[in-house]
Amino acid sequence: MKGAFSLLSLPLLAAASPVLKTGVFDDKVAPLIAHDNAEHIPDSYIVVFKKHVTHTLAQEHHSWVQDLHANVQIRKTELRKRSQTPITDSIFEGLKHTYNIGGSLMGYSGHFDEDVLQSIRSHPDVSTLATPAPSSHDPRPL
Repeated sequence: MKGAFSLLSLPLLAAASPVLKTGVFDDKVAPLIAHDNAEHIPDSYIVVFKKHVTHTLAQEHHSWVQDLHANVQIRKTELRKRSQTPITDSIFEGLKHTYNIGGSLMGYSGHFDEDVLQSIRSHPDVSTLATPAPSSHDPRPL
């Protein structure tokens, strides 16, 4: 009887838990985790490093991401000048914040276009990526 009750309660538990979408195409690409029913900030990502990444490796990765972002933006600006790509209003900010929480959780956040995002996901030091939700904090004074 207990087993039957447990089986019957599985759909209820599944309905109550948050729905996550992951964008994993193969085992060489870091998963992109997004809440299915949550609002997220467009083109913004939190990147988490794998456990083997040291502070020095993280700094090298940050430099690599900044260079990659700059080069992609320059290339796309040149293509826009020659009218080979559509003009968009999106200006990508690149790397915004770095994190080192007690040496056990390291990563960064940023605002990246699709080309940079795919390179980050394919990097061997990257564990996962997530889309951040907007803060509910209202900074306006009372």
